[in-house]
Amino acid sequence: MRFLVLAVTGFIALATAVSAETTDRTVKANGRSALGGFLGYEVDTCYPSQIPAVKIRQKPSYGTLQIVPHEQVLGKDNRCPNTKVRGLAYIYTPDKGFKGADEVSIDIPWSSTDSGPETLMTQTYRIRVE
Repeated sequence: MRFLVLAVTGFIALATAVSAETTDRTVKANGRSALGGFLGYEVDTCYPSQIPAVKIRQKPSYGTLQIVPHEQVLGKDNRCPNTKVRGLAYIYTPDKGFKGADEVSIDIPWSSTDSGPETLMTQTYRIRVE
């Protein structure tokens, strides 16, 4: 079985035992912003996949990060159009009045099959608050 991990802002393929990715984001001051996340489903059958126990590796220094459940209907540009899938969204809220740079890292444990070895993906977001 192959699983597809769909990032809220793009695709992330998990292929190695330990993987890391860094993404730059610009967000507005004094508000909440989605940094990213993922939606999981089985590519061939469109069945939902298990949602991994995502953990914050490094908290932001100048704000907060929430990991919240997220549902989305897939568009027509994939093998599972109009399918509702579940996942998580990573929501960043800068401290009131803060403008500048911040950073957060998230560990995402993932297995491409029910019995396969677990992969650990570390996603780092470099955040510019304007």
